[in-house]
Amino acid sequence: MRVRTFVGILTALAIVVTVSYLTHQNIELLQQPFSLSAERIVPVYVVLLTVFLLGFLPVVIALLVQTLKRDLAQRRDRRFSREAKSLEGGVRRGADLQADGQWGRAATEYEAYLAAHPEHFETLVRYGEALRHLGRGEEALEVHRRASVLYPQSAAILYEMAEDYEVLGETDVAQQLRDRILREFPSMGLRVMRRRRSVALSTQDWKGAMRLQQRIQALLEEHGGEAELEREEGVRLGLAYQQGVEHLEADEVEEARAVFDQILEQEPTFIPAIIMRGEAALMSGDDDQALADWLRGFEATGSPVFLQRIEDHFIERENPLLAIETLHGLIADSRSDLLPRFFLGRLYYRLEMHEEALKVLAGLEDRIRKSPTFHYLLARIRERRGEMHKAVESYRSCVRESRLRTAEYTCGLCRTRFDIWRARCAACGSWNSVELDFDEESVSAEDLGVRKVPMWAVYDEDE
Repeated sequence: MRVRTFVGILTALAIVVTVSYLTHQNIELLQQPFSLSAERIVPVYVVLLTVFLLGFLPVVIALLVQTLKRDLAQRRDRRFSREAKSLEGGVRRGADLQADGQWGRAATEYEAYLAAHPEHFETLVRYGEALRHLGRGEEALEVHRRASVLYPQSAAILYEMAEDYEVLGETDVAQQLRDRILREFPSMGLRVMRRRRSVALSTQDWKGAMRLQQRIQALLEEHGGEAELEREEGVRLGLAYQQGVEHLEADEVEEARAVFDQILEQEPTFIPAIIMRGEAALMSGDDDQALADWLRGFEATGSPVFLQRIEDHFIERENPLLAIETLHGLIADSRSDLLPRFFLGRLYYRLEMHEEALKVLAGLEDRIRKSPTFHYLLARIRERRGEMHKAVESYRSCVRESRLRTAEYTCGLCRTRFDIWRARCAACGSWNSVELDFDEESVSAEDLGVRKVPMWAVYDEDE
């Protein structure tokens, strides 16, 4: 019972008691005759009661009617509120089901909500998306068309309609809708540009990709965050690298070198740019500069890619003695001499200097015994020396440590494996991420002296 109701009852009882007491004390007065006319006489209490009722009843009736109306309105509002909560709960359930991949049940929940709220923006968008995932492309398009009439300034609906047309095979119409997003929404279109950039990258249209990249970064500089800008800057450097390679392939050596210099000024550990700057120096006839670039690259990163390129360079120049001297110099100067020693041993093997190769590699056994490549080289050397029993043991160690895997290089982002080193991962499109597969070698990068370098992935329209 409410306090107000309790107080009202007590007040009413007090009034009744008071009236009863006063009536008893004035009973003779209340029974005195009161003339209404010459012929009609009534007691005084009848007159007083009549006057009281005439004044009281209209107020009571009005209050009663008002209270009844208020109670009915409150009941109606509570019913509507329960229904609204139930419908909103359906939308939330639909979102949960959609996230769980249960598109059919999600569509049912959205459809129930739209029956009561046919113009609700978010539900229209989600319902159309659910229909599209169920293979009901025409229905999805119809829902999104209806939404576009209700909300003509929504980029989200244009995105969904583009996807609908894409599913229906009308790619030209989808393209027009994406063009419309770029045209009518100057502060938006990031997803469209990233999608087109991915297409340009897949066709190796580096100039087109760079133009899109510049637009993406300009948009993020105005409306984005620091993290997004940072990762896009890495993609920009990767695209700049590809343009430098194009200059080099066109024999535009100075232009290529300028591009690589600019990249390395921003990111000194971009391994592909260091490699190609050395290649530019070779093309201009400056072998010493190329070698200096690669040596500085190895010093900065510890990457074995540089040792391989230096070795190949001297072999191509038919000057293996300089390769040997260079590796000896690195062994003396490097903070970690494991990789230079291993490459020196491998170079000796490559030059058929088996005694020297065995001597160098045997000195590394305690540090690199889990490397299948190490055991393979030992096996080949011992086989050439006629030590067949030891060669068989080394082959067995190679098989045991390699676990029958053969790829030497792995992308640090998507873990795609390659037989040869690449500047850019063909699977995920990232630059500076392909490195010797240290997991396969069972030797950590830290033990080899290889330092971490930044890796840049390309983020498409779904990111």
